[in-house]
Amino acid sequence: MNAQRVKIGIVGLGVVGMGVARALRRNRAVIRARAGAGVDVRWAAEVDRKRLAASGLPPECCTGDYRAVLSDPEVQIVVEVVGGTGVAREVVLGALRAGKHVVTANKALLAKHWPEVFTLAHERGCAVGFEASVMAGVPVIRGLQEGLAGNAVQSLFGILNGTTNFVLTRMARGLEFDAALAEAREKGLAEADASLDIDGHDAAQKLAILGSISTGKWLPPSDVAREGIGHVERYDIAEAREQFGYALRLLAVFKDRGDRVEARVHPTFVPLSHPLAAVENEFNALLVNGDTAGPITFSGRGAGERPAASGVVSDIVNIARSLHQSGGRMTYVPMRPSAERALVIPLDEVQSKFYLRFSVVDRPRVLAFLAGALGERDVSIATCHQRGRSETGGAVPVVVVTHAARGGAIREALAEIDGRADFVKRKTVAIRIEE
Repeated sequence: MNAQRVKIGIVGLGVVGMGVARALRRNRAVIRARAGAGVDVRWAAEVDRKRLAASGLPPECCTGDYRAVLSDPEVQIVVEVVGGTGVAREVVLGALRAGKHVVTANKALLAKHWPEVFTLAHERGCAVGFEASVMAGVPVIRGLQEGLAGNAVQSLFGILNGTTNFVLTRMARGLEFDAALAEAREKGLAEADASLDIDGHDAAQKLAILGSISTGKWLPPSDVAREGIGHVERYDIAEAREQFGYALRLLAVFKDRGDRVEARVHPTFVPLSHPLAAVENEFNALLVNGDTAGPITFSGRGAGERPAASGVVSDIVNIARSLHQSGGRMTYVPMRPSAERALVIPLDEVQSKFYLRFSVVDRPRVLAFLAGALGERDVSIATCHQRGRSETGGAVPVVVVTHAARGGAIREALAEIDGRADFVKRKTVAIRIEE
């Protein structure tokens, strides 16, 4: 093959695929200079003929059958931007079996089929580029793999979903959840069915990828403890900010504890002085703590046509550069497979501070009951605040911030407390705090 020209096949011309085709055309000269070789789109495969026509690619490069891409010996890199885990898996595995390098933005596929994909890639001596799978155009994958290659990653704290971050930002400015989500939809930041974002699945898949890189072991997304933001109320966001100086984020947390790891996604209060507290709207950020480099923060837009296309094209350029420099043969496959599975600490064993909001009747001995139920489980109260009084003996909010406590101890205490219908008028709100 001509090392001066690298030929690729794009499978899928949705938002990201179309953005990749446009970026390759718009930045042709820059890409050639940085890769040392021209990058040509040999094939674009898409079942929607209107998208093929709108791509601006020559008709002879367009097909409705992705198998044309996999069977062409001239194609060196297959770019999978179909999404999902069905056809996309067939494309990725088929490309690797054919000895072709792969670039993908598919977080769901990689998180779920990590050992299968990278074992096959290693056997075939093929690279898999997946920079856009976590934070689109923000180079966190390469940062972990290469920039921090000499570090043991001690912890990761990430805002990995732009939709939820936008919703929480708008709620902090006065909107209720439903109104904030509606605005996200109006701006194109949320689908009609936003459950993948709102329920934390998207962030959990991304954390699974980051955790797998950090440990060198597979962290399945099903092992990531997950809680979404659908139950979050504006009251708690405002109360925590005003009384305790906290901002609320849907945080993805990974901590290496030696033989086991913490891996969890949930609403989390962080101090207003925390680097992630300043990350608002649809922006994403990742705070990495390396044992040698210390804390490093990556931040930028984590979704959208151009940011995602930027991440995909960066992988294309890096693989093209390696092929050019080695005369067409890949000499370095960055991700090694591991059949070993990371051992995740159950959420009940994970310690943190907690924000607790009780809705209780305003009468004597109630606070003593709350403190007793917590104290019996070794949960110590750091701060207690009651908002107002009830002259009629109705419910009032009592907010408690605890010292670090086991999640299981909090769960057991709240089960007892919420079971007292004579004192407690609604389920207690419990949100973790990371400082």
